[in-house]
Amino acid sequence: MIENNPGASLPSFLTSTARAIDGAISRMVQGVNSVSWNPVAEVECFRGVREKTLAILGQVNAEQALWSPRKGIWSIAQIADHLLLSEQMYLEQFRRLIKLAKEGRGSTIEISLREVDVGFTVIPREVIPLLEYPMRMFNLFVPHVLRETMVRYPLVASLNPRKSEPRPGLKIEKLREDLAAALAETESFFRTPMPSNIDELTINHPIMGNNTIPQMFRIVIAHEQRHHEQMAGVLADAGFPKTPREPVNAAQALGGASRRI
Repeated sequence: MIENNPGASLPSFLTSTARAIDGAISRMVQGVNSVSWNPVAEVECFRGVREKTLAILGQVNAEQALWSPRKGIWSIAQIADHLLLSEQMYLEQFRRLIKLAKEGRGSTIEISLREVDVGFTVIPREVIPLLEYPMRMFNLFVPHVLRETMVRYPLVASLNPRKSEPRPGLKIEKLREDLAAALAETESFFRTPMPSNIDELTINHPIMGNNTIPQMFRIVIAHEQRHHEQMAGVLADAGFPKTPREPVNAAQALGGASRRI
């Protein structure tokens, strides 16, 4: 369960200090407008990233989509399902946070490592929850621009949450439909009026840090871009099945899904 937990929050002065440092560093690294929120531009960026995902899926047939180079390496279909489940997980958090704020019940949702169990390959999952508070303190002073970079580029080997673990029995056509439909749902969400204090509403996670909805959405985009490279690695593997097929482009996939929505 994901919920507001004021008792678990770190001292407000620490959070305020961390946000000030975060904003200053982001402006230095990305420019003076780096922290401004332009939902139209951000959603358009996400659409371009999702269209690339759909284009990759359009290049493969069922055999190719489900093929894996070796045990422990995801197939293209598994990567796509992970992206779908991740998008749904974060969109649910965005909705919960806005509902919480509108009802006057707080401005932060606290997410524990037991709820969304992100981890690192060098640390057993069972041990990670014990490190939750030190990680929260550390992440207060990790700038968002660095967190986004760490998601975009696999600088540190990490484990996905079980909530985004690829499901069995994947069908490539269904995946394309669901990814296109999820894009439409995300676009619809960001077309709705956002609270005036959008930059004060935060999702707090020990590893992902304390992020606003705009910041977390940028992380979602970076996450999908990162997995494009993983898909490209599967496609380039010497053992990849070379069965030819007529490609399905992103526009076709999106058009087919929009007729069903």
